[in-house]
Amino acid sequence: MLSQAEQEAFEQPENLVSFRMNEQRDLPLLLLIRNATFISHAQLLQRQTEAGLETNPRAFYGRVKRFVTSGLIRIVGTIPPYAGRVYTITRLGLGVLESYGEGLMSVSSGSRNLPGIVQAPHFLELNEIRESFRKTGKLVKWRWERELSSLNLVIGTPMAKDYDAVAELNLGGEPYRIAIEFERTMKASARYQEIQKVIRDEGNVDMILYFTATVDQIFSLSAEFGRPGIPMCFASSRKFQALKFDVLALFCYEKMRETLPLVEVFELALPLRN
Repeated sequence: MLSQAEQEAFEQPENLVSFRMNEQRDLPLLLLIRNATFISHAQLLQRQTEAGLETNPRAFYGRVKRFVTSGLIRIVGTIPPYAGRVYTITRLGLGVLESYGEGLMSVSSGSRNLPGIVQAPHFLELNEIRESFRKTGKLVKWRWERELSSLNLVIGTPMAKDYDAVAELNLGGEPYRIAIEFERTMKASARYQEIQKVIRDEGNVDMILYFTATVDQIFSLSAEFGRPGIPMCFASSRKFQALKFDVLALFCYEKMRETLPLVEVFELALPLRN
């Protein structure tokens, strides 16, 4: 947490001063903010510390402050229950990344619209889900929606849809790719029918894992997909964060519908990709 003096200094208006980007520290930080879409101060510090890019919290505060005062990112306020102010990248920040050869096809400094604050809770929860996967020790790689959307625009055999994320796990030496979706509120049934048609022939992931905001949503959401032709799993986001792979999940595949711990879902679903 920032002291009162640091808080006041952070929010003090300054003349915008250009600075040279440090490609070892500044660039990864700006990329993380862009890829996450929205990220809280606590989540950002956690990720940078985890990556070994920050060991001094005061230096981290200074780095973020320079980004804010230079207009590369903006503060959108605080959004409980996520700790600290929330950041998102600006058009200027996107332009800086493009100048360093780090642009995306899915979002750019020239994009007509950028996500609004109403979408922030969705992305903040995904950050928490990603951190929970990391804590299992099984996470090898994580790709955000913005990265996936960009890849889908340029590769010859794209994924069936732009998932919220794709997690690559190492399960007993076996690589396993899971498409991650987080559903805060239910969509219309017609929309789920469209999604079901799109993912029917998905061949780039081994399973689709839907996290829900409430336990009740698990059953309503799973019912929308009937008998899916690709392994699907449904679990509560908050319970997953607390229990990790021990969380109870509903596994659905063709005629199968089983409620069991997520770790057992992986054991059951792993052979199905073959």
